[in-house]
Amino acid sequence: MSTTLEQVEKTAQLSKNNQMSLMIFQVQFPREDYAPPFYGMNVFKVREVLEGRAYPVSEMPDSNDLIEGMIELRGVYLPVIDLPKWMGFEMTEEEKEKSIIIVSDFSHNFVGLRVSYIHGVEEKNWSDIHPAGNYNVNVNTNQIVNHTYLEDSETLCFILDIEKLLIEAMPTMAEKIFASAKNIEKGKHEFSPQVTERTILFAEDSKSIQRYMGMVFDQLNLKHKGFDNGRLLLDYLAGLDNLDDVSIVFTDLEMPVASGHTVIKEIRKNQKTKNLPIIVHTSMTSENNSREVLDMGADFFIGKVDTDLIVDTISMIEEKYFN
Repeated sequence: MSTTLEQVEKTAQLSKNNQMSLMIFQVQFPREDYAPPFYGMNVFKVREVLEGRAYPVSEMPDSNDLIEGMIELRGVYLPVIDLPKWMGFEMTEEEKEKSIIIVSDFSHNFVGLRVSYIHGVEEKNWSDIHPAGNYNVNVNTNQIVNHTYLEDSETLCFILDIEKLLIEAMPTMAEKIFASAKNIEKGKHEFSPQVTERTILFAEDSKSIQRYMGMVFDQLNLKHKGFDNGRLLLDYLAGLDNLDDVSIVFTDLEMPVASGHTVIKEIRKNQKTKNLPIIVHTSMTSENNSREVLDMGADFFIGKVDTDLIVDTISMIEEKYFN
């Protein structure tokens, strides 16, 4: 489950240019009277693609209905998520035999995602990725975070809110995540006025993670303002007369319109904003990503979601910038 050096280098170059590679797939098999919609996920989160029939699924006691069970991959056991079921579709046993399992890495959580078919990989500009809207097709928009179009066509490709999927498929993990936010002791963490009297800005396209981050900042008694993508955050900064009320910028990497890489690049090249503290908060937790965003000018790189690490990193920002 390793990414080749060529893939890492290619992804790094794409990121610097506000681009990404999208693996495009379907979760249903086509029928004579029905062409299933297309979905996509960042290739950098994909570790392997497996033939479903080659990996028998073992039962996993007390697991959520969305978890089919476990597969063994070179001595490592991975949960397999029934992606079609999450999206309201049922796969027959015969279809599962023909299906594909995408092995994915989300903040060092390795999972298998059951899909029907891999369409291919397309390179996209983040400006071609648009926030979710209302679609006149048979899809559940609650699970869609963004959309784009297949190359040289008007065919929609929906980008799923994978964080929402993991939270719903693994409720024990979700419970721990949100409990860790709720359990922050109010008043225990003391920050300087430069942090407490100013506002944290954060760009994050997943509504689930927005909610989590809001809970963390509320428990810390820190003012905060969230944005659905990097461009909205950058536009907000551009509209301010000064930055007297801004303490720290948190940014995800994968976002529509403008990625986290663009957020870092534009903040650092702008005379008004170049000295703002920047923390990257992402599920793309490879060493390469970490190294790259730090080289671009981010102060810290942390994986989703680790409440203690968020608190500690705010303290490190305080020490670096405000002492």
